[in-house]
Amino acid sequence: MSQSSEQAPNQLLATLKDTFNEFWDARQERERQILQLGAAVFALILLYYIAIEPALTGRDDLRKSLPLLHQQSAELKQMAQELAGIPNPDNRHEITRELVETEFNSNGMKPTTLSVNDGVVRAQFNSTTMAALQTVLLDLQKSSGLFVEDIKITGLDAGMISASFTLRQPIASES
Repeated sequence: MSQSSEQAPNQLLATLKDTFNEFWDARQERERQILQLGAAVFALILLYYIAIEPALTGRDDLRKSLPLLHQQSAELKQMAQELAGIPNPDNRHEITRELVETEFNSNGMKPTTLSVNDGVVRAQFNSTTMAALQTVLLDLQKSSGLFVEDIKITGLDAGMISASFTLRQPIASES
């Protein structure tokens, strides 16, 4: 079986070669030149559409997407820097009433009520600015890993707000 299966392709190739030779010998020299030129043009067109055109199109697509990729890279670097600024559970500050009061006072904020128990901070402000509140929350998050669990903000006159919130320090996972 292997001998007959090897002979079949050889016979087919021999038949195709004989057929092509008969066709080629039947052509005059001018027809052969035209056929050769046509085959060369066909090969060049095929080469262009298989190799050159996809490379040029891909290069143009990359050139167009490069600014977006640079922007995304910059955003990722910024996020990585912000992540590096978030305290590790092993090296963050312990939450104390004094620490929280110091943070509020350094931003000119006086809480109406304040309680600090077991890594949970509850505070209420009758009048402060949104910028000061954001600064305090960000500083507490960076220094102690506190995250906002609950917040209620009400707008007042002249750009002031009243706010009440609960901050919680994540529990360090035990490894």
